[in-house]
Amino acid sequence: MKKRDWLVITLAVLGLSGFASASHAQQVLRLGSIVAAASVQAQAMDRFADNVKKKNIGIEIRTFHGSQLGGGPEQVRNVQLGVQDMFMDGMVFWADYSDDMRIAETPFSFASREHFEKWVQSASFNNIREDIVAKANQRLINLGVTWRRGPFRVLVARKPVLNLEDFSNLRLRVWQSEVPTRFYGKPGLGATPVVLPLGDVYVGMLQGVVEGLTLPFDLVQPMKFHEVGKHIILWDEFWQVLPMSISEKKWQALNDAQRRALTESVDEAGRWYNDQLASSVVQWKADLVRAGATLHEVNRAPFAARIAERNRQWQKEGYWRPGLIDEIEKLR
Repeated sequence: MKKRDWLVITLAVLGLSGFASASHAQQVLRLGSIVAAASVQAQAMDRFADNVKKKNIGIEIRTFHGSQLGGGPEQVRNVQLGVQDMFMDGMVFWADYSDDMRIAETPFSFASREHFEKWVQSASFNNIREDIVAKANQRLINLGVTWRRGPFRVLVARKPVLNLEDFSNLRLRVWQSEVPTRFYGKPGLGATPVVLPLGDVYVGMLQGVVEGLTLPFDLVQPMKFHEVGKHIILWDEFWQVLPMSISEKKWQALNDAQRRALTESVDEAGRWYNDQLASSVVQWKADLVRAGATLHEVNRAPFAARIAERNRQWQKEGYWRPGLIDEIEKLR
């Protein structure tokens, strides 16, 4: 039997067991992630579950971290198919359901976090949210308080990567999506992309299958990547917010009080998440240096110039919706 079939069966069993134990009391919603249970993101998701429980609205959130329910693309499809209820991670995992979402997590397309978050709150992004409901059978419920992932991103590598030439000689882990392969690979910034699930990257780095990966700063230590990549490049290649999606069918079955409780609970957890990350950056940097890592800063300008050129070119070729790049530029 295929791995995918086993996953669907496992999720179905989880759902049935949850229903059996809670059918007379609470509705169980299964929320998945791909990050380590020790990460701040996972802890914040658990706080969301606790917040919902305290509101006593007849809903229990059960969290499954560390890709227990599959990789990112698989979990989005699980929610689409109704075998999983909720998922939370980077925006790129919904790019298959809205072409405009592709640009959300492309390197060096936004000038700053403020610029990026203006776009997330714009009418342009509302079109993306509507696409996800229509095509992916799920909706994003937590963009009132933006979960500022990271709160920035870094490149972790086995060797220093300080310019475009260094980057072009790197075997870079990318996630399962056409977007990073295009942008980080030869058509874009020039690296050699290697698709690996996040859970396999530590061993891949150790064995030299890949020489680096990009990720949110808050995941470096919990996932121990500094042990296999001693060079940490502070390059802010893009800024992230973490969407949480819920099955549209499940959402429509909730009453107004339950919907309000979910959004209030996720916003409360998001504030805690943002505070934790913002107050921990200095300590994390010190801990990494103490563990033997070297922190590098790079000039973003050459990377940004390369991507600005490619974005215009790809828009002409139909990769972007006509006018998307102009809409984003006007928000600077």
